[in-house]
Amino acid sequence: MLNAKNMDALETLAGLAMPPNSRDMSAYNGKEFECICGSTHQFRSIFEYRNYVAAGANATMIVKCPNNSNYNTLITTKYKFIVVFKGFESLIGYMEE
Repeated sequence: MLNAKNMDALETLAGLAMPPNSRDMSAYNGKEFECICGSTHQFRSIFEYRNYVAAGANATMIVKCPNNSNYNTLITTKYKFIVVFKGFESLIGYMEE
């Protein structure tokens, strides 16, 4: 996975931020994503995350690592035929030391 230079760069790559709580993400609870920390975590809608505008039905968000809040990963949803959820794709991350 690629590393962003800083948090501003990660947010720029994420795109246009959506208002907080504008989308119910509970449908993704329990689905795995690869974190910038090197581990695989299960998504939980109680995580600290921010949604960004994405194409079509996809969701794009920056998720904080549940083990280290200094690690942030930009993930997006993957769908087959627009309705069948295939998982998350981890695009890039930032590790603030």
